[in-house]
Amino acid sequence: MANAQRVSSENSKFRFTVDVSRRLADEIENIAKDTGRSKAEVFRLAIELLSTAREARREGMHVGAWEDTDDHRREREFVNFG
Repeated sequence: MANAQRVSSENSKFRFTVDVSRRLADEIENIAKDTGRSKAEVFRLAIELLSTAREARREGMHVGAWEDTDDHRREREFVNFG
């Protein structure tokens, strides 16, 4: 029974009201359109990404993106991310 209560608590929903700039609102809209997600899903995904990045940084990891090609590697580190 305790496990069922914990699952119920984890699945509870909370509503947040967030003010964003026009630029950020437009970016959320564009990401939603490009990915087929709702704006709420984009927001939730962004928070999950930030949470994962923060955890990685706490573990001493770098957070970034890279692309390997036959002749070189492009890298971008997100230094103030997480």
